[in-house]
Amino acid sequence: MTLRLVPIAADADVGALAARLAPAFGGDEGPAREILDQTLSLLTEHPRAQPWGCYLAELDGRAVGTCAFKFPPDEDGEVELAYMTFPAFEGCGHATAMAAALFRIAEAAGAAMVVALTLPYENASNRALGRNGFTLVGEEEDPEDGPVWRWEKRVAL
Repeated sequence: MTLRLVPIAADADVGALAARLAPAFGGDEGPAREILDQTLSLLTEHPRAQPWGCYLAELDGRAVGTCAFKFPPDEDGEVELAYMTFPAFEGCGHATAMAAALFRIAEAAGAAMVVALTLPYENASNRALGRNGFTLVGEEEDPEDGPVWRWEKRVAL
């Protein structure tokens, strides 16, 4: 029972993918489906070469979440990760496993620093990062999300 990351193709049919994932996300109609559609659209609207794209997190062939690098490493080698566990699978350690898997990918691909931004209060996402050795370095203003906490983990050279 190992979590596996499966790349989402840049040309993926987001509507079909959302329909497939909707039951684990909370249903095929209403606000849950809208959030899922928005999330998948954001993940795929700016295609990035692998390994810097987005992934489905699968456990025993079932999608339990999505995760991604928000952009390829910048000129300083910094890359930002993001992850989301589907509601039907929350509280099982999948966010921790996704963050760990993305960090390993970044490390293998030569990134120097991996960062993550979270809501600015204690929550499951913060705990997942802490379990993976990320350090809270402070609060900053995100243009889209407002105040967020910035977490960092340097890649060992």
